[in-house]
Amino acid sequence: MKIKTVLMMLSAAVLMMACDKDENGSETVDFAGRYNGYTLASCNYFQDMISADETVVITENTDGTASVSFTSATWGTFTITDAQASVSGDVCSLSGNGQTQMGMGGSTSAYDCTFTAGIKSQTDARMEFSIPSVMGGMTLTFQTGDAPADLLLAGTYEGYTDADCSYFQNTYTDNESVTLTANGDGTLKIVFESASWGTFTVASATATKEGEEYVFTGSGSVAMGMGGSTSNYDFTLSGRSNAARDDFSIAFNVPAVMGGLTITLLPGTAPATEE
Repeated sequence: MKIKTVLMMLSAAVLMMACDKDENGSETVDFAGRYNGYTLASCNYFQDMISADETVVITENTDGTASVSFTSATWGTFTITDAQASVSGDVCSLSGNGQTQMGMGGSTSAYDCTFTAGIKSQTDARMEFSIPSVMGGMTLTFQTGDAPADLLLAGTYEGYTDADCSYFQNTYTDNESVTLTANGDGTLKIVFESASWGTFTVASATATKEGEEYVFTGSGSVAMGMGGSTSNYDFTLSGRSNAARDDFSIAFNVPAVMGGLTITLLPGTAPATEE
């Protein structure tokens, strides 16, 4: 019974491997599956434009080749019908040619594309779709797992601010914005320039994913004052955003000003106030 149990455990381990050997000792590939992750798009006009919550589906053809289907809300539909498969160590490699339907404003065109992939498991895979005739040569790199928070959050957030302190509440200012820039080390530089409140700069904010939201925190110093005279005050930053960056809250808290001043950027326009 013990030998049978061991053999069953070994068989289960073999089935879980992405790459294996058949009865004759030849290497085989088990690459079929649904891969969830994110894409980074690069071309002559931009680099590392990120899209979260992407999915690539790979099925095995009867002749051992792979069919690849990738439909992206941002980039279009990619189809490769007969990618070749090979094995090296613990990596299953795929390569092939296909087509993509890409376009803007409801009008799409077909473009040739090439595909390569390195697959260790359903949760550890990297794939590239290259489209030479789009934007001087575009490459979409798909990676399994959650999108890096710093790259996903980078951008300009526009809306209105709500200022609150011990002396007043709900002081609104429209047409405000906060800019987040990835530093390249996983952190973010955050800048809030306001004609009303001054310039807030966080050199290195940390960002993480919590559930379906991304949160970021940091601190810095802001020059604030009246009548041309300013002083520097320490502040803390706390922010949150969804992956689409259309539902967010970015708060700057200055404890030493007006009994504790908090300025929060929110999407949209300020609520109407009573005269």
